[in-house]
Amino acid sequence: NLYLMPKTNSTALIEELLKTIDRVGIKSTIQSLRDTQNLLDGNQILQKFIIIETCKEFSLAQNTLLEGRKNTPNRTNAIGACAILLKRYCKITQSEIGSVLRKDVSNINKYIKKFNNLDTKFKNDIEILVSIEKIENNINNFNSKLNG
Repeated sequence: NLYLMPKTNSTALIEELLKTIDRVGIKSTIQSLRDTQNLLDGNQILQKFIIIETCKEFSLAQNTLLEGRKNTPNRTNAIGACAILLKRYCKITQSEIGSVLRKDVSNINKYIKKFNNLDTKFKNDIEILVSIEKIENNINNFNSKLNG
């Protein structure tokens, strides 16, 4: 309830809303808010949050993550990290992860196997593990705000 929020929270909300309207326009903002209202299921909200945070961490557009076709290291690392985090935090099946990320389940299986076996002896693997840890910190903060 907006009326029950402390003044600072409502001000922050309005500021973010105005920034979003400036960035994407009123129609997209309204559509985004409607879409969010339709995603009242906490797990779906968490899935979306994980995708957003993964895209931020790997500097990728959501469209590139979900629908891109180029197998750049940045994109494939983001897909793998996102798959492992969806499995870990949303407790959904590989088939469901494939549906969320718009990927074939066999590819999701490969990503999960690879990302479960990242090795701290390799520089590239360490970088991915650090990124995953940053996203996990954001997920944990998000979950504690959502539940507390």
